Amino acid sequence: MITKVTYLIATILSVKAFPQNIQLLSQLPSDPIEQPDSWAWGRHPKEGFGYKARNSLTLEQCIDNPETAGTVHCDGYDYSYPVELCISMPRLAPLKVCADAKFPKDFCVSNAANMVKAKGCQKFLTDMCIMDISLATSQPCADAQYPKDFCTSNANQMVKTKGCQKFLTDMCTMDINLATSQPCADAEFPKDFCVANAVKLIKANGCQSYLTDLCTADVSLAVSSDCAGVEFPASFCTTSVQIALLDNCKGASKDVTVFQCTKNKEVCNTKLCQQFEFLCPK
Repeated sequence: MITKVTYLIATILSVKAFPQNIQLLSQLPSDPIEQPDSWAWGRHPKEGFGYKARNSLTLEQCIDNPETAGTVHCDGYDYSYPVELCISMPRLAPLKVCADAKFPKDFCVSNAANMVKAKGCQKFLTDMCIMDISLATSQPCADAQYPKDFCTSNANQMVKTKGCQKFLTDMCTMDINLATSQPCADAEFPKDFCVANAVKLIKANGCQSYLTDLCTADVSLAVSSDCAGVEFPASFCTTSVQIALLDNCKGASKDVTVFQCTKNKEVCNTKLCQQFEFLCPK
């Protein structure tokens, strides 16, 4: 009889421990760490009742114990620490509790890997990003604007980086293999660089304005399909009979000089020099 009474009382108490006649969003855990009557209950307009266990730490405990910042025990609270504390404990600096802190440059730079995302260090973003090439090419450094020497010194890694695009030509001309790569497709190359690397750059967009110079820099290019339709100057057309007979030299006859024609017997006897044929060696 006593056992039945005890069971009845326990049942009544458990029924009164949490709200009655409610529709729960999910099942109560089988072994809760706290009693349901101490939980936070709330009713959603459409979804019925829900519940959430109380945090294991109070706001005061979280504030008084910085080592708990960033843990599940304190994430639900909105509080912040003074900048001095954030600096003295670098682990805290990138966290929400230090989001409003304005950090000095030397602290940001010396802790670049951890502080590159910190709001209080964004004014020193470039200074942090150049501390490490892998950091410079990472997403947190996407908006950093880099100096020319850093971009060119690390051209292969930085050629795709937004913060180095204003130095694209300088980077691409650091290496001929880089110059012919896709990231350098829009680079505008200087004439001397194009001519010095004519064979490899004959198709490069950044050298097309110097196409005649490239074609006349190498005989193999001059007779290739890459130079078809390019008009060659008389000075180049008279260098050999092979060149003089190219379609590229048809328009050069009006500019060719007697000296250019007569210095080579075979060239002089081509159609290119027909106006001077009476002077050509037989």
